[in-house]
Amino acid sequence: MSVDFALRSHIDADAASARHLLQYHVAEREIGGFHSTETSHPPGFHIPGHFHDLASLYLVLQGSLTESYEHKRRECKSPNVVFTPAGEKHSNLFNARGGRCFLIEIPEAFIERLAAAGVRIEHSLHSEGGVLAWLAMRLYREFSRPDAVSLLAIEGLMLEALSELGRWNEPSSFGEPLWLRETRDLLHDRFQETMTLDELGHLAGVDPAHLARSFRRHYRCTVGEYHRRLRIEYASRQLAETRTSILNIALAAGFADQAHFSRTFRNHTGLTPAKFRSAFGLKCIVRE
Repeated sequence: MSVDFALRSHIDADAASARHLLQYHVAEREIGGFHSTETSHPPGFHIPGHFHDLASLYLVLQGSLTESYEHKRRECKSPNVVFTPAGEKHSNLFNARGGRCFLIEIPEAFIERLAAAGVRIEHSLHSEGGVLAWLAMRLYREFSRPDAVSLLAIEGLMLEALSELGRWNEPSSFGEPLWLRETRDLLHDRFQETMTLDELGHLAGVDPAHLARSFRRHYRCTVGEYHRRLRIEYASRQLAETRTSILNIALAAGFADQAHFSRTFRNHTGLTPAKFRSAFGLKCIVRE
């Protein structure tokens, strides 16, 4: 770790062990108070429990890891994005392929600015791809090749990313009926299939209009938007991790053909599937 990174991070390990992590830092850069760190860790590497003074966003560029936080666990792999609020303790265990990640620490003043605008993200959130992966990759590119307008671009991209997270901030389970949770789980299990509100309502045993209203109230989006997000996130993972053809990814995700998939993917992420895939072939940036 650099001295600045060490001052902003608190690790459950002795000083020598904490300094040992420095060798896995590929690159570091600071632009306008936003600190970025790119890391590359070998298979099975464990980062002990730690927390950061600043909120952060990280993108898994390659490989995968298991993150433990608040007595929970999540599996993160390319191109997943994770937001972690300041002070939230977590640990990371890299899996069989190791992993390469890009972390951005967010100035407190920027978080306060968002809160004043009504965007509050108080818990960690995990996205499996889609528009957040695209925004995080663009942030990576700005830090990789900074120029005179990079700060403006970074602020704009970060506003978009955190606003997107704010839209689907993890809902409270308070008052969430079992049938609604089961409907959401069903969408995860059968996202490749074409499902109607009538069918979902029949399976849940409720009126379709009531299902639609309840789903939006609890999950802050329509059933259709949620269903589409699941397909795009699946496709994002396949594009970033495999050499499977775009046509086969489109069909496996439930799209009728490649053209329909490409239009939907571009509308959702701002990139064509081919450009999204090529973005994850970027070289590491150079340490300053």
